Amino acid sequence: MSETPSGATHVRYALLGVATANAFLLYLDRICMTTVVHSPSFLRELHLSEADVGNVLSSFFFAYALGQLPAGWLADRFGPRRMLVAYIVLWSACTALTGLATSIAAIVIVRLACGLSEAGAYPASARVISRWFPFGHRARANSFVAFGGRLGLALAPWLTVEVIARLNGWRPVLWIYGGIGLTLAAATFFTFRDEPALHPWTNEAERELIRSSGPPPSKPDYRFPWLELLCHRGLWLLSLGAIGLNFGWALLVTWLPKYLQSVRGLDEEDANFSVTIVLACGVAGVLFGGWWCDALSRWFGSRWGRRLPIIIGGLIGTAAYLVCPSLHSARGVIIACGLVAFATDSANPAIWTLSQDIGRGHVAATLAWSNMWGNLGASAVAKTIPLALASTMHRADWSEVFWMCAASFLIFAGCALFIDSTKPLANPFAPREERAL
Repeated sequence: MSETPSGATHVRYALLGVATANAFLLYLDRICMTTVVHSPSFLRELHLSEADVGNVLSSFFFAYALGQLPAGWLADRFGPRRMLVAYIVLWSACTALTGLATSIAAIVIVRLACGLSEAGAYPASARVISRWFPFGHRARANSFVAFGGRLGLALAPWLTVEVIARLNGWRPVLWIYGGIGLTLAAATFFTFRDEPALHPWTNEAERELIRSSGPPPSKPDYRFPWLELLCHRGLWLLSLGAIGLNFGWALLVTWLPKYLQSVRGLDEEDANFSVTIVLACGVAGVLFGGWWCDALSRWFGSRWGRRLPIIIGGLIGTAAYLVCPSLHSARGVIIACGLVAFATDSANPAIWTLSQDIGRGHVAATLAWSNMWGNLGASAVAKTIPLALASTMHRADWSEVFWMCAASFLIFAGCALFIDSTKPLANPFAPREERAL
């Protein structure tokens, strides 16, 4: 990933490996319930209606969005190592406890707690990377963490189905996933430190490599940066773009299987397999996006190097969605949606890097802010698309759905034009010399 000076240790890569495994577990524990609630053993035991199943699934995402800001601030205030370990232990315990639940109320309560616990994982990881990786290599480091999450997203349904089938029930799979989480929490505690200077495995050469690569770290500031977040124009644009990005992307994991079945004539198995292929394109996209963002930053400077992956990814997603209704085969739609997934996830490392550049001393809170708005955008898809399908203007080819998602990607790309990564969070009422720190 980097040209390391002779004699420098490589401890940052150990942290990156554990952070990537944590991201895989994050999505494994999040997405497994989508498979669990539709498994025959679960339905036989709990006899839930479709509305109850919807409540189980939505409870997690509601809590996840609301938990972003407090969880991100806690990572800034008490350090990412301490809080990541706490978050992993809590969400793993909640996952295991879900396997003990015997009622809809108990499952919803535990999933709410799981969503709150998972909310701080990505903000805390972003802070770790901002402190441990040279400025010019942060996007690639971010892409590996995002890769872990996308791999977990793609494999969670298959892994969960396999474990349920082998163990003849839904409860053991949740206990197993909870146990894996406790193991990763121990690995995080053992491997992570908040700063390179605090880690006994690093040497001065690695510390200097990280320290000399970009702007110096900001002075510790343990306030919650309400005023700075609310008054930073670039962060509002980033948040609006995150809403557009997640609105457009969420179609792939929510309504694309139904579209492929009802409009393109695929059976359930083929439709779900097609969605897996689409999401696998996103896995490749995040790895490409890290290299792409770092390369563009070297060629055009950090301001445009952060903007261009978002602009290009958004425009590709817009174009791919616009052609979907006119394609004559399901295969063509799958290819177009795979392009959407690749383009979307190739922009994710740039979004993380923008948050790190802008956040400085409040990286976790800054990423949490935009992540909160993005998750609200994703949750809006669950309500907006059914309304569109039920409206009098609904078209048989779902063209209005694809138009909405294309427009959301256009908003995503347009917002990036005006985000300046060189302007960090600052109190607008502070003296000018303090705002430059």
